[in-house]
Amino acid sequence: MQCDNLLRVSELRKNVYVTGSEDSDTLDTIKFVSITVLLHDCENKRVTTDINCERARLRHVVSTPKKLTQYPRSRSAAASPRPHIILIVADDLGYNDVSFHGSDQIPTPNIDFLGYNGVILNNYYVSPICTPTRSALMTGRHPIHTGMQHNVIVGSMPYGLPLNETVLPQYLNQLGYQSHMVGKWHLGMFKWEYTPLYRGFKSHMGYYQGCEDYYTHTYEGSPDQWGLDFRRNKDLLWNCTGQYSTTLFRDEAVRIIHDHNVSEPLFLYLPFQAVHSGNGDGVHLQAPNSYIDKFSYIHNMERRTYAAMLSALDDSVGDIYDTLNSRGMLANSIIVFTTDNGGPANGFDNNAANNFPLRGVKFTLWEGGVRGVGLIHSPLIVRQGYVSNKMLHVCDWLPTLISAAGGKHLLENVTSLDGVDAWEMLSHDSKAVRSEMLHNIDPWDVKAALRMGDYKLLVGAISMSYGKWYPPYQVSGDERNLHYLNFIDDVPLRESVQIKGYRQKLSEAYRAMWPESVKERLVKLYSFAERSDLYTGPYARLSHELYDDAEISDSAKDTKSGLSFEPEKNLRHEVKKFDYSVLSSLGGTPVTVDCGPKPKNASTNCNPMVYPCLYHIPLDPCEYNNIAQNNSEIVVTMLKRLSEYAAYMVPPANKPYDPQGNPRFHDGAWVPWK
Repeated sequence: MQCDNLLRVSELRKNVYVTGSEDSDTLDTIKFVSITVLLHDCENKRVTTDINCERARLRHVVSTPKKLTQYPRSRSAAASPRPHIILIVADDLGYNDVSFHGSDQIPTPNIDFLGYNGVILNNYYVSPICTPTRSALMTGRHPIHTGMQHNVIVGSMPYGLPLNETVLPQYLNQLGYQSHMVGKWHLGMFKWEYTPLYRGFKSHMGYYQGCEDYYTHTYEGSPDQWGLDFRRNKDLLWNCTGQYSTTLFRDEAVRIIHDHNVSEPLFLYLPFQAVHSGNGDGVHLQAPNSYIDKFSYIHNMERRTYAAMLSALDDSVGDIYDTLNSRGMLANSIIVFTTDNGGPANGFDNNAANNFPLRGVKFTLWEGGVRGVGLIHSPLIVRQGYVSNKMLHVCDWLPTLISAAGGKHLLENVTSLDGVDAWEMLSHDSKAVRSEMLHNIDPWDVKAALRMGDYKLLVGAISMSYGKWYPPYQVSGDERNLHYLNFIDDVPLRESVQIKGYRQKLSEAYRAMWPESVKERLVKLYSFAERSDLYTGPYARLSHELYDDAEISDSAKDTKSGLSFEPEKNLRHEVKKFDYSVLSSLGGTPVTVDCGPKPKNASTNCNPMVYPCLYHIPLDPCEYNNIAQNNSEIVVTMLKRLSEYAAYMVPPANKPYDPQGNPRFHDGAWVPWK
C-alpha cells in the first residue's frame, strides 16, 4: 500500500544502491510493489487512464516474484522455545455475526475454521464497551479496580489506564517475547507515557482513539474536535488517505510475522478497527466495493456493507493464519480471537451489527452487550474441536496466556489480578476455573450486573430502551422499521404476507448464496487440516465423498511446515469435482442459542430501578423470564456479593474534555499534549 509499500520500495532500492546487488529477487520485488501501488491507485480512482490501469492489473498477475511471500528466514532457524501469541480483537462484533454461531447471512470461513478446530467459547463474557474490555484484556484486572468502569475515553479527555498497571506485553517481554501492536489502542493518549510504545510494545501502527474514518483515518472527538489519528510508532501517517484500514492492518501484521526471527517468541496484539462504525458526522459503515458486491443477496444496504466489513476482517484473519504457516510458526502458535463487546445492533451507534436472539446491544449489561464472540486456536491444545461451556471472562486472558507461555512464576506474587489461569481448562477441557464474574458496577450511572453460577442479577439504571431482541436487517427499509428506537418487539411487524414469506425464503437460502470464494476457501482450509499433522479434533478430517478423488494442485502440497498457500492461484481446477450442496459437511455444527417460547410480558416483567431482576442464563439465555420474585434468597445473596465488590472498587478515572488537546492546536492531528 502507498504509505508502507512506497517506503519498502525505497528501502529495497537503497539496498541495491548501497550493496551493488541487483539480484533478480530484489528487482522483481521492487517491480511488483510498484505495480501494486499503481493498481491500488486505480482501484481508488486516483489514476484516470484506463489503459494504464488495465496494464497494471495484467502485470500484477504475471509479475508476482517467487520470493515476495517468502521473506528472508530468521537469523536462526531454531524454533522459539515459547509459543507465539496472536491476540486478535474485533471491534463491536455481534454474537449473531459469525457463521459458527449460526449466522448464515454472513459467512466467516476463516474465523469459523479457527473455532471448529480450536475451542469455541460458549460461556465467554466481555465488558459492554471498548475501553473497559481493553483495560481488562491488558491488565487481567476488572475495570472497577483500574477506574475504567464508566464509559470510554473520548477525544481530549485527559486520562488513561493508570501507569502503575503492568500490562500483558510487559509481562511477556520478561520471557523474551518481541511484542508488537497493530490497530486500535483506546487506553489513553494525553501523555506519551500512556501510549503503546511506553507500555511494552516494540512497535505500533494504528490509532489511539475509539473510532475513525476507515479511509481518511481522521477522528471526530466532538463537533469541534477533528483531526488525523493514524501513526507508525510516534510518527503521524499523512499519506495513507484512501487506503482501507483493515487492509493496512492486515499488511502490517503479515509484514511483522514475515520479518520476525522465529527463534524468538512473538506477541502480536491485533485490535482491528472493524467492524466499528466510522465518525458520527461521516460515513458510518465503510468497505471496498469489491467486498460489498459479494453480498448482493443481502438487500439491506447497511447490513450488506457491514457484511463486507466483516468479510474483509475474516479474510485478514485467514491471511495471518497463512503467513504463520508459511513461516513455519503455526505449529507453535496460540491464536485468540475475541470481540471487545456485544454488537451495536439495529442502528445503535450508527451500526448494523446483530446479537439476535440475545437481548440488548453494546453498552448494555444485557446478554447482547456482554456475551462475547470468542475462541482460542492452537495445535498446542491437547483437546481440539470442542465447545467450552465453562465460564470465562476477558480478564482471564492475561494469566491464561502467560501460563501458556511458561511464565506462571511472573504472577506468583501478584495478588491484584482478577483474572484466573484457564490454560489447562481450555487445553484439556478440564474442570472449570471460575463460578462467578462481575459484569460491572458503574457508580455514576448507578447500575450493576453480576453472574453467580447459573444466575445473573441486574440492578439499577439498566438500559431498558435498548433492551429488546433485535433481528438482523434483511430488506430495504429495515434500517428505519427495525431501528432500535422504533422497534417494538411485543407487537408483530406490520408487513404483508409476501414480505414475511420473502424474509423466510431469504433466511433459508443465505448459505446457498455465499460467494464462491468462501466455498473455495473452506475447501482449501479443510484440505490442509486433513493433510497436516497439526489437528486432532473431529472436524479436521474431510469426508472423502466431497472430493471423489479430486486432484490437489501445486498450491496445496504438503511441506515440512504444513501446507504452502499461494493465494494468487485460482482453486476452480483444484475443486472442480466438489459438490457445493454438501458444503455443510465442512466444519462443525454451529453453536446456536435456543431461547424457547417468548412470554408476552418479556419486555415488562423486569424493572431493575424498582427491584433487581434475576435470570437463569443456561435455561433462559435470552433473558425472557425474570424470576426474582420467587427467588428472594438468591437475590439477597447476590446483592451481598455485589456490595463486597463495591467495597474495593476505585472511583472512575474519567475526566472532562481538555481544550488544549483539540487537534486545531496541533496542526490538525491527535497527539499527546501534556
